[in-house]
Amino acid sequence: MPTEIELLRSLDDEPRTPSTVDVRRAIVAGRRRRARRAFGYAGAAAVTALAVAGASIVLAGPMRDTGPDTAATGAPPNTTALVAATPPTSCTLERLPAPDGAPMALVTGADPTGRYIVGRTYPKPGGYQAVIWHNGAGTLVMLPGDLEESLTDVNTTGTAVGWSYIGGEGNAHPVPYVYRDGTVSQLPGVRSGSAYAINDDGVIVGADDEGYAVRWPSATEQPTRLPMPPGTKGARASDIDEDGTVVGAVIGDDRPYVWFPDGTHRQLAIPTLDGKPAVTARVASIRQGWATGVATNGAGRKGDGARNLKISAVRWNVHTGEVRLVDGLKSASATNAHGWQVGGDEQNRAVLVADGKTVPLPELHKHEPGGLTNLATTLSDDGRTIGGQSDDASGTIQAVVWRCR
Repeated sequence: MPTEIELLRSLDDEPRTPSTVDVRRAIVAGRRRRARRAFGYAGAAAVTALAVAGASIVLAGPMRDTGPDTAATGAPPNTTALVAATPPTSCTLERLPAPDGAPMALVTGADPTGRYIVGRTYPKPGGYQAVIWHNGAGTLVMLPGDLEESLTDVNTTGTAVGWSYIGGEGNAHPVPYVYRDGTVSQLPGVRSGSAYAINDDGVIVGADDEGYAVRWPSATEQPTRLPMPPGTKGARASDIDEDGTVVGAVIGDDRPYVWFPDGTHRQLAIPTLDGKPAVTARVASIRQGWATGVATNGAGRKGDGARNLKISAVRWNVHTGEVRLVDGLKSASATNAHGWQVGGDEQNRAVLVADGKTVPLPELHKHEPGGLTNLATTLSDDGRTIGGQSDDASGTIQAVVWRCR
């Protein structure tokens, strides 16, 4: 299933920027089949979409229930962080400096405080360089390999996880890594795979090359495979909550899934779109029991054209089974402990939604309606720091942070 950004990109009829196809990676991907996907040098489609990162989702406006609550599973949500807070009413934009002077950069993840942000730069066409920013200052993270790489998530101690492709053309495969205390280490137990998310206890989740969702209890311990429902082809873990709850997707069927700390697991409810059950649904991230993702009507999967594609942001309460969606909003990319969200409106403009109020996020260059030129991908628990990307006047992606008050 395409990521949220890829789905939106298919609706962007006249992209402002050059093609982002990396021919070298495309060749490798075609030969390997397990390769994740190609990324380019310029243009909004270069975003890894959150997704791959632990990063995401719920959107603005009045919500409506789309189905009855299912039976609760697991412990109740952790409400420690859900103390009453005043939502921001305005935000200012800052460009994050690329430590290697690269002309293009983007944000892929952040910790709940917003002090640590991870992403990557593009120092040259077809080149990738992982970066971690701490309080706005960037540091290069030298992951092994000379193909695609990315840091995808980071916790409040500054420990980050990600992956990098190693091996030459025809033998390229992703390898999961952890970055802590200035040192990069390969995660144990898998020859090939990816790390997508880490919580403050240092528990890491991702996927191996055999199609299993995996969980590392720590950066030095062997991983365990998360159980899959019978008859499925595989599963992917995309994020982990502070209590150890893991969310992800069942591969092939494009169904959202949750694994609880007590060992139980189940599919999340499928929302309704235009009076019918969604054909695909994906959960991208979780925070304090709120899981977020997107649902679609499946248009485009069988060659029926992206113009008929219907996309909506979705929110689940993983403990009660409640599922809700928002009419008229195409995507979302992050939620925080208060249930506030960042994402894109009908015109794909980046917005912050807090307690039902929408705050537009400034852009480096004037947004063209429908274009993916301003994307918010991370949101701190206090709602004051938002990470993402914004196209400059030349149409080149820049890593940015919004400071809100």
